[in-house]
Amino acid sequence: MKFDRIPEIAKYLSVVFFLYWITAYTVWNFLPIYFEQHMSVFWVGVLTSLFAFVPVLIDIPVGNLVQRSGERVVIFAGFVVGVLPSILYLTAVPVLLGAAKVCEGVMKSLVWSGSWSVSMKSADEDYESEALSVFLLGLQLAAVMGPVIGGYLIMSHGFQLPILIWLGGSMLTLLVFYVYIGLEGKRGFFDSMNDLFERNTYSNDIRHLKENWSGVKLPIALIFLHSIVFSFFWLAIPLMLERMGADFVTMGLVFGAAALPRTFQFVFGDLGDRVGQLKVTVVLALLVTPVLFVMGIVGELYILAGFYLVAMTLISGFTPVLHSVFDRNVPEAVESEMVGFLELFKHSGQALGPFMAGTVASVWSLNASFIVAAGISAVIFLVAAHSLQN
Repeated sequence: MKFDRIPEIAKYLSVVFFLYWITAYTVWNFLPIYFEQHMSVFWVGVLTSLFAFVPVLIDIPVGNLVQRSGERVVIFAGFVVGVLPSILYLTAVPVLLGAAKVCEGVMKSLVWSGSWSVSMKSADEDYESEALSVFLLGLQLAAVMGPVIGGYLIMSHGFQLPILIWLGGSMLTLLVFYVYIGLEGKRGFFDSMNDLFERNTYSNDIRHLKENWSGVKLPIALIFLHSIVFSFFWLAIPLMLERMGADFVTMGLVFGAAALPRTFQFVFGDLGDRVGQLKVTVVLALLVTPVLFVMGIVGELYILAGFYLVAMTLISGFTPVLHSVFDRNVPEAVESEMVGFLELFKHSGQALGPFMAGTVASVWSLNASFIVAAGISAVIFLVAAHSLQN
């Protein structure tokens, strides 16, 4: 990879994302176990889904806000909200745990809508998948290191210490973002917010979506399905590891190892740029479907961990190629608004994934949720293969 062809903003955002999520991931993957101390597995699934359900309600106006205020000020506002979850988690009060997930959802919509928009706009079309992979690199490194550190901390000191570390990291992120990236926007943030509430946000943007539907329907459908498969792991894996008798240190190592392939997403991005994004999508879906099915029938900890590593390697490869398919089918003049719809469908899938896993687990078993996820992966293969053939 040649880093000189990667936009500067993508590199800076990668660093900022690392600072926030290296501390957040010390506890984030373990939260379903933390929640299960206070509620049933069904409600754990509901609570975990809130993280993605809240953005479903606000992604479209946030996309407009990005278009009107500028990406940087919206991203910064998201990180301001990102200080709150750790404070609320410290209370261990069920209602406030839900409020923390709501805050996570608001932050997710603001940060990701702004970040995807500015990264896709600034990337050279010939190296777009590669640039998006670099933008995500800091987050992926945090996902590898954070759970390993968190497993040791939770084992030794319980949940409170890593949550406090998350709080400190979120405040440091605000400082670094302000100093190195800044807040220049097209207009004032609050002026844009006022205009947003005075206009027909949804009706106008739905009209724009209809005008561009023929180009965006394929990537939106694939990203929606991919999000379901990706997010069901948030609930299924930690609870499955707990039932198999894994301690927090072992869980942290498993989470970290499974996140390691995400740091090499640029390989799939580069491959997509070279041979075609849809071809890469078809191959990844074809490979991951049987892996997910096998995860639904194994009963031994280390075998499950091995297949989890393989599954995450393949599932992570979808992200840069599918976003490149989306970007190449959207006119630049309405790209920020369309990113709002992209995030809407992505978050819909991410809300459905944990809810699906919790529901299937409460009715049948956690193993059955992996088999359902394999079925959804098979649908991705069929949709992508059909589009490629046409």
